[in-house]
Amino acid sequence: MMIRLLIRLLLLVAIFPALPAPLSAAEKGIVITEEVQLKLGDAFMAEGEYYRAITEYKKFLFLFPDSEKADYALFRVGLANYRGEEYETATHTFATVRETYGRSRVAADSGYFEGLSLWKLGRFDRAETAFDRVVALDTESEYASLALLGKSLVSYDAKNIPGCRHELVRFLASYPQDPRADNVRETIALLDKNQELPRKSPVLAGVMSAFVPGSGYMYAGRYGDGIMAFIVNGLFIAGTVVAIHEENYAVAAIVGGIGLPFYVGNIYGSANAATKWNIGVRKELRGKIAVSLDYHF
Repeated sequence: MMIRLLIRLLLLVAIFPALPAPLSAAEKGIVITEEVQLKLGDAFMAEGEYYRAITEYKKFLFLFPDSEKADYALFRVGLANYRGEEYETATHTFATVRETYGRSRVAADSGYFEGLSLWKLGRFDRAETAFDRVVALDTESEYASLALLGKSLVSYDAKNIPGCRHELVRFLASYPQDPRADNVRETIALLDKNQELPRKSPVLAGVMSAFVPGSGYMYAGRYGDGIMAFIVNGLFIAGTVVAIHEENYAVAAIVGGIGLPFYVGNIYGSANAATKWNIGVRKELRGKIAVSLDYHF
């Protein structure tokens, strides 16, 4: 509510000079200052109106292209896109800030969010490069330490657990007095404890279900699916065998033909279940690491 009131007040400030003075017939145009225009964008941003905020920041860049605050306005355009989950556009905007304004006051901020945007897009190598760039730009920036934590998690997502651990050790060496140092030590201990993650073999799961339908599902921890696959395939196999025994080959062919996709699906499904089990184990550890680091983005 306060944000909406602020927006209205800012609009009044911008429009008020255009009102005719009571004792003068002279007309005045609307006067919009840099401060007013930026505050409009910031107000919409705080309200969560990201696309309207982008419009106001772009108006600022159009009206005041040579302003000392142009780098800030462009960074905020990128940030609004990031928060609006337009990660591709955000990446390009942050890169433009970096390329255009070099070592400006928002360079580290922009580089960090460029890394996050690339991470969201699954471009892990480029995200790691962006985070390294932030650290190299200014080791004392609040975003430098965050960039190291971010890079450690990017490495984990890229299935590079040793790389994840390396970045955490690098964090402790660079920022031993950081309030999160104890969290980082706990995370390193967690990684050391889980160097070899438990794993289910998709091939073994498929072979098991080929011999005993449903057994591969049970191996992968999907007991309900395993029992269902055993019953369904068992019925089709039993029906086919009985029909052959009674020399009713037409029925045997029909029942066997209908049951074959279920049998093949049981093999592939078991293999997929094992793969998903492995992914679940990785996600579980990933969640524990994020909680341990108290890292959110």
